[in-house]
Amino acid sequence: MQVRQAEIGDQIDLERIYSDSISLAAWLPDSVRRSVISFAADSEGEIVHVASDAVNKVQGFISVWQPESFIHHLYVAPSFQQQGVGTMLLQSLDTWLPRPWRLKCTQANEAAFAFYKKRGWNVIEPGQSDHGPYWLMQCESIPIAIQRR
Repeated sequence: MQVRQAEIGDQIDLERIYSDSISLAAWLPDSVRRSVISFAADSEGEIVHVASDAVNKVQGFISVWQPESFIHHLYVAPSFQQQGVGTMLLQSLDTWLPRPWRLKCTQANEAAFAFYKKRGWNVIEPGQSDHGPYWLMQCESIPIAIQRR
């Protein structure tokens, strides 16, 4: 598996993973899950990297608003979850994105919250969005347990 900058040819996979992830997210309000969404529109101006396999199948992606080191989206296709794809995408940021990194994690998304906490992210403050209450989280360093060897 490799992490690389997204290319035009990845757009269909990016839209599919994004749409599937939103529609399957039981923790999101129904109005959000059923809304018409567009990854291209929702990530405009962001840098997008993908995790892909040897035949270039996109397994997940991360999009970042670089001026603020803010992770806007991190999604892994359902068939590739729990296989280290999300961790690899986060770790790839160390090569080009200064810390601290920040993101918003919807409070109802307990799996994502546990994922980030395990990887050294800390809650800074709560907030509210159309997705519901969220935690603003920050990561300043890599936890020793998951550092690259």
